[in-house]
Amino acid sequence: MDFSKDENASLIESLFLEGNFSEEEITKRQWQIIEAAVKVFSEKGFGQSRTSEIAKEADVAEGTIFRYYKTKQDLLMGLILPIIVKFFRPLVIKSAEAIIKNEKHKSLDEVIKDLFIDRLTLIEKNFPLIKTVFVEAMYHPELLQIIQKDIAPKVIPFINAFVEGNIEKGNFRDDIDSNVITRTMISMLMGYITLTGMFPEFFPRKEGKEEDIKNIVDILLNGVLGI
Repeated sequence: MDFSKDENASLIESLFLEGNFSEEEITKRQWQIIEAAVKVFSEKGFGQSRTSEIAKEADVAEGTIFRYYKTKQDLLMGLILPIIVKFFRPLVIKSAEAIIKNEKHKSLDEVIKDLFIDRLTLIEKNFPLIKTVFVEAMYHPELLQIIQKDIAPKVIPFINAFVEGNIEKGNFRDDIDSNVITRTMISMLMGYITLTGMFPEFFPRKEGKEEDIKNIVDILLNGVLGI
């Protein structure tokens, strides 16, 4: 699957629309290749990986990969498809459903806790894919550009709308810019994932994921001052 600049926006737009795309539209063999690429790239890094290794992992001939992707670089860019279908699209849709369904019946801290746990579960489920795309985006400007210009604008405004809605209701402080609150919420969750994953000896999950998230939400909403 080629990702030319002219086609990126319309393709990504269609991927975010639930009714316009399903995983079944990608062949079983292509999913095998994508999943094998994620595994090999996440373990070895893009630069140290070979298409022959990906083909072996996918249990296909190396030539089969090049039927779908002209180069290894094209295969890396092709990971944009599953990260939207398996991660970013559920991120938007499930969040919307959770907020609409629960916001009127639960306290604010419970709603945020549910959203954080849902996001954490989704990240853990797709961690090799997310790790590969975001790490390699640091070294491949064209991949980073897709994330910045085509994906982030679909996700961040949604979170910010939730924040702005709660500012209007008086649940969040109105003297802090909504973008700052949005960034803080994302940073707290991503920091938790990064630190517990990379330094478990210093930041172990002592009481389990749900209790950890409950404490994070408590700090987000109430701070750490002992008053």
